[in-house]
Formats: sequence, structure tokens, C-alpha cells
Amino acid sequence: MEKRKKRMLQMITRSDWAGGQKVLYSLVYGLLKYYPDEFEIEVACGKENGMLIPELEKLGIKVYVIPDLVREISPLRDLKAFIRIFKLIKRGKYDIVHLHSSKAGFLGRIAARLAGVPKIVYTIHGWWPIEQYNGWKKKILIFVERIGAKFCDKLVFLCHNDMKKAENWRIGKKEQYVIIPNAIIPIDNSKFQSGKLRKELGISDNIKIVGNVARLDPPKNPIRFLEIARQVLMKRQDVRFVWIGGSVVEDFYGEQVERWLSEHSEMREVVYFLPFRKDSIELMADFDVLLITSDMEGLPLVALEAKNLGIPVVSTNVGCLVEQSYVRTFMNQEQIVSHLVELLNGNSRKPSSYEELGIEFRNSFVKGYVQIYLNSH
Repeated sequence: MEKRKKRMLQMITRSDWAGGQKVLYSLVYGLLKYYPDEFEIEVACGKENGMLIPELEKLGIKVYVIPDLVREISPLRDLKAFIRIFKLIKRGKYDIVHLHSSKAGFLGRIAARLAGVPKIVYTIHGWWPIEQYNGWKKKILIFVERIGAKFCDKLVFLCHNDMKKAENWRIGKKEQYVIIPNAIIPIDNSKFQSGKLRKELGISDNIKIVGNVARLDPPKNPIRFLEIARQVLMKRQDVRFVWIGGSVVEDFYGEQVERWLSEHSEMREVVYFLPFRKDSIELMADFDVLLITSDMEGLPLVALEAKNLGIPVVSTNVGCLVEQSYVRTFMNQEQIVSHLVELLNGNSRKPSSYEELGIEFRNSFVKGYVQIYLNSH
């Protein structure tokens, strides 16, 4: 008798192509590749942006779009989304529901429990949704996460740092806690020819490039990126700074960047801001250093992509980055500037092996989730 596959629903709030969405995609890809006979996978998401949807459909995944599932708090739309999610889960008779992102995570966990789903998993992709606030707003959001934790079996964190915050905030119980660091689908470095970014921007080979790939949103702090660029350029002029990625929620930070550049007009010739690019990994191949200037982070996939390409990573002392051996983190801007200049004076690129990344992806990431899915406790 043929073994029945376990039916699984993966769900996330937005359907754009940012960090959480890429993690969901990578997980689905890995499950299909390494465990094709174990799971029957479907995905639910909001309609905003939508870039995730065709990528999943190329894998043969059925995607359910929930129009009222949005990031912003909207009581009426949230209620409509909850009803739609509950009906979907009830009708789907899933064995496993795995939630990503705050809104989908909260509504989906409650709906899945009420629908009688045997295994409910929630991955926390960093605590920015809570940490961006102070005072009563922060307390309310912590309380909401405490409630949500009662409706799932496992809470997955990207690192010990994030897990410790959950403990301090009394979110969930220790027996629910699991740590599974992010991983990316291995990239064959031989397929990436450097020079695409340099050609597009007219940057010669004797010029160094410091770059970042991130949203132009508050937690990423692009103004700090600009300030560091200005200080580095005071020490050496053969450097260009490139930021790839636009705003997801609003263009407030895009306006802030434009205002800063207006006040420092001399920087316009040496700093480039590109919109979101699907080919960002190819453009990254020209980076000499990846510079992450965030105020808060989980474990950004751009750092893993840089590791894959052998690009040294310099970052503020935030999130799960402090636990990664391939990332140099610093407490203040002066230290970052000093280390950047030191890196630019040398050549420290050491690409990771394709085989090594494949083993890490399968054993540390995909297998970690499979153990949760199949474990009866």
C-alpha cells in the first residue's frame, strides 16, 4: 500500500521577493528536492507585489491568494482574511501548517488550531515587528505574540539571540523552541561572471565597490550607509557605494535618501541607488565588500549570498549576524569605517564550495524542519 503524503500549507503575509519569502521558497524547493514522497505542499499568501507566486508555480506548487491578508492592521480586512484562511485550512485537511511573518503567523496559527491541524509551526524571521516600537505599542505586540504562541506546537528562531528575546518577553514555552538558521539554495559560483554591475554603472576594474542589497526601509538604515560611505571616501577616493533595493511599504526612506544626497551633492557621483532587481545576486558578484547598516535584523539572506560568493561581510552588531563566523560585526560607525578601509586595502574573497553549501542547506535547514514536521511531540 502506497504511503500517504502529509498535506502541508506554508503561509506568509506578503507575496513579494524579500527575505521571508525567499526562505519560504527555499524551504519548499528543498522539501520537493529531498523529500518528494513525504509531503504534498501548498502555499497561501497575500496578493501584494506577487513576485513569489510565479516562482512557486514554476515548482508546480498550488498557491492560494488571500487579498485581505495585508501587513497593515485593518480590523475589517483582518477579519475577512481570518475567515478565508480558516475556510482554506478546514477544506484543505492539512496535517501541517507552517506560518511565516507576523500577520499570517497570528491569524494562521489561530485558524489552524481551530480547524484541528495536528502540527502548527511558526518561524520568527527576526523581531523587527516588535522592536520598531517602544512603550505601550511594544507591550501590546509582545502580548499578541504570547497569545499566538498558545496556538502552535513549535516556534522556530534563526539564532540564540532571537530565542533569548522570546524567553525574556515570556513568548511561548521552552519546549516549543527550536533554532534553525536560514540557508539559501546553493549557488554555483561558476555560473556568475563578474562585471555586470560595473558595466551597467560605468565603474572601472580599478575601483572598489562596497554594496548592500536591502529594502529602503527604516530597519535597514540607508542613511547610516551613506554616512559611512562619506567617511570612507575621506580616506580613499577609489571606492563606489551601491545600494540595490527600493521601498516595500512606503517611499519615506527613498525621500530621506534623496534629501541627504541634496545636502551632500558631492556624493551623487560616487553613490548609486538601484531599485529592486531580480538579478541582484549577479550584480553582487562585483561587490568587494557587503556592508549591512541595519538597526535590527534576523539573519538576512544577502549575508548568506555574500558568503556563497566569497564576499566579506561587515555589519552593525545586530540580530543573528553576531552569531555568524563569516560576518564581522561592530558596535559603532567608526569601527565599521576603519575595518572597511582595512578590507579594501587587501583581497579577502574566499568563495564557498558548491558541495559544502549543498550539504549545509540540506542537513541544517531542510532536515531541521522535516524533523519538526514528522516528530509526533
